[in-house]
Amino acid sequence: MLALELDKAEVKGFMGKLLREGMFDGFEVRTVEIAAKTRVTIDGKLEAEENEKTGFAMWEETRPLVYEIIKLSAKPRLVKIVFSWKGEIHTNAAALFLNLVYENDSVTFTTAAAQKEFVLDKSLDIAWDEWVRGFFAKTGVSVIDRE
Repeated sequence: MLALELDKAEVKGFMGKLLREGMFDGFEVRTVEIAAKTRVTIDGKLEAEENEKTGFAMWEETRPLVYEIIKLSAKPRLVKIVFSWKGEIHTNAAALFLNLVYENDSVTFTTAAAQKEFVLDKSLDIAWDEWVRGFFAKTGVSVIDRE
């Protein structure tokens, strides 16, 4: 598991990109939670007729809704998004998660990986964490290891 923090000077710009640009459009959305005046929770699971596609909505489909909710409310105290990645990272990957938390004017990320078959080695976690670091480097997002 990896725990990263966004450079504080980049938080406002990053949140704008997250909500208006396609940086995370290749990710599925498991859940979104927004706390402002009220708390809004979005379950990314697709309804039965859509479920054959992937099982979860893509960020590209969910992003406009999240943007409108945030735009129409007071500045959120909290935004939590659980992303998942369907791309081939490791043969034993059942699910790969990237969790984003915006709170107290800071953004943190954590990773998690679920295995298809139980094994003691950490090669899946290592591969996923390296992929996430590469993703942030490629997109120009400055993250540091969280202490």
